[in-house]
Amino acid sequence: MKITTNATLFQLSYPLFLQSLVMFTVMVIDMMIWSAHSPDTAAALSVAGQVLRVAVELSAVMGIGAVITISQQLGSGQTDAARLTADIACTANAILGGVMGVLLAVMGPWILKLMTLSAEIEASATTYLYFSGATMVFLFLGNAAVACLRGFGQSRTVMALSVLGAVLYLSLEYLLVLGAGPVPALGVTGAGAANLVTRVVVSIVLVILLARALGLRFSLRQMWNHIAKIRRFAALALPSVSDFVAYGFYQMILLGVIATQGEVAVLSRAYVMIAMSFLTMVIMAVCQGSEVLIGYRLGAGNTKAAQRQGLRSSWIAAALSTICAIMIFAAVNPFIHLFTDDPEVLELSRRLLWLTIFLQPCFAFNMILFHALRAIEDVRWPVLASQSLSWLFGLPLAWFLCVPMGLGIIGVWYAFIAEELCKAAVMLYRWTKVS
Repeated sequence: MKITTNATLFQLSYPLFLQSLVMFTVMVIDMMIWSAHSPDTAAALSVAGQVLRVAVELSAVMGIGAVITISQQLGSGQTDAARLTADIACTANAILGGVMGVLLAVMGPWILKLMTLSAEIEASATTYLYFSGATMVFLFLGNAAVACLRGFGQSRTVMALSVLGAVLYLSLEYLLVLGAGPVPALGVTGAGAANLVTRVVVSIVLVILLARALGLRFSLRQMWNHIAKIRRFAALALPSVSDFVAYGFYQMILLGVIATQGEVAVLSRAYVMIAMSFLTMVIMAVCQGSEVLIGYRLGAGNTKAAQRQGLRSSWIAAALSTICAIMIFAAVNPFIHLFTDDPEVLELSRRLLWLTIFLQPCFAFNMILFHALRAIEDVRWPVLASQSLSWLFGLPLAWFLCVPMGLGIIGVWYAFIAEELCKAAVMLYRWTKVS
């Protein structure tokens, strides 16, 4: 495997964008397959997915710390040290995944009971969580391996594996969920089995690739001999991971506020959030490539170049995501008609997508600079600032505009814009001060 620190932002980011596009496509087709089986299947898997969100976010713990360390080590010419970092991160994350799988199997059903679901949906969601618990070792190992490959500049390899994994997963899911020929329709059980088989196959491929290309041994003894590195990875990653987990709870509370406005508001939010997830993927593709480049510049001792890279990436992400938001707004009718023909939902979704155009530049600057600060190991301050603005400013403002002011969900989107504008300003100030 050729290792280079001379890649451009485009070379690192476009494969990551294509990978994100594949993930987005899988999510859409997922929902189509689940809904084709039955509405209860779609509901159960959606609920289980919400419970799984915390586990998925935690699967990034070692990978985040590893990619920061690897990019800096490669930038300073320490290739062997970077390989050791990848080895330790993958092994430690796989062990963490095993622990998470046990916790998920024990705690998952209890969490579902707190949601007061119907008996059928609760039973189906529990079945899926059991399958998901079995996948945790492979999910955690795979995510750490992918992060390490990204740190070594192998974005195209990651993209190719994502495409192959998506094809395998969707093929298995269609066959096992809906059935075909002699294969019966297994519904939720089929979805869980398809996910498990795909994770196992992809993990095996990644292990072989890393062992052959980088010489990784995945040694438990080696991991225990470098326990300080593991603590460092966790220290680098946990503030960001906790930010993502807290943001998930924040969104759940906001959904409760929006639910007071009726079914049309809830459905409109759901459909617009699908579009916004795509826009987030555009930003994150640039973000992940930028994070690697900043690590390279910092590892080489060029702090000014690292600062310029963060600002340049922010402008690029803001422009790309805003253009994409405008294109989605221009196609709002066919987009919303994929899900519903309700004229009220269509009109409200159109208004929300219009406001989303103005949200994107602020959101892009916030996200790029948040992760840029993480790349220079300034991890706690950005999380504290982000969470403070979300919980002490954004959430109260959203409630105030939505309920007392009577603006409904439109008021929530106004609050989003104000919150992201403040976050972008704070992150920009911090970046220019410490980078």
